[in-house]
Amino acid sequence: MRIHVGVQHLSTIVRFEPGLEIVELTRMMHARYREATLRKLASSAPAGSRFVVAVPQAITDPEWEQPSGAVPAAALRGFAPGPAQDDQLAALARAAGLLRSQTVLVRTPVSFRPTARNLERLGAFARHPKLKGLRLAWQADGLWEPARLTAACEELGVIPVLDPLAGPTPMRAADFAYFRVRGATPSRLIPEPAHHDLIEACRPYRRVFLVFCTANPVQDARNFLENAALAGVNAGSK
Repeated sequence: MRIHVGVQHLSTIVRFEPGLEIVELTRMMHARYREATLRKLASSAPAGSRFVVAVPQAITDPEWEQPSGAVPAAALRGFAPGPAQDDQLAALARAAGLLRSQTVLVRTPVSFRPTARNLERLGAFARHPKLKGLRLAWQADGLWEPARLTAACEELGVIPVLDPLAGPTPMRAADFAYFRVRGATPSRLIPEPAHHDLIEACRPYRRVFLVFCTANPVQDARNFLENAALAGVNAGSK
């Protein structure tokens, strides 16, 4: 088992923390990074850093109302296929290439309900030629029960994103898992017993991306690394 630990980044400023390998560029859900910024991130990242790029909410939200520049909202929202989506995915693939990223985070909001139409559109999106060679990880907020999400991911060929502290993770042992930890209590650090729960949740998998999205993600990630080291677990960069 190898646990790659990191945090989400919601702003344009990305600070690389010792021991943290995963750099999840969550800001991409709402705004693009300039190409010069992406090149700077790629050149300044410590060895072993693994970037995760994110799909814009203008694509993932079926109820999105804001236009993307000159593109009307209806041309993108809810994974609508067409030239507008092609352009967005070309930019996403370009960003992934500059960052040498292999993983794309797809976070759907509560408005993306478990319907056959939504699954069909997401499946077509996942098979888009611009995403070839990239690993898609899907976090579904709202009405998706973990078991239903996992079954849908198996059908679509994408990775389910779950929070082991929010409940059981009904996933079979596999080569790779993606966990995003939000914490049960806002504004508080994750308690030590919960770090041991996270370690146990990771054990069935050969490799795990463990991303902290808590009120104090950097400190929670540091605390996890300390507990993992004490438990003799291979986690974080060395």
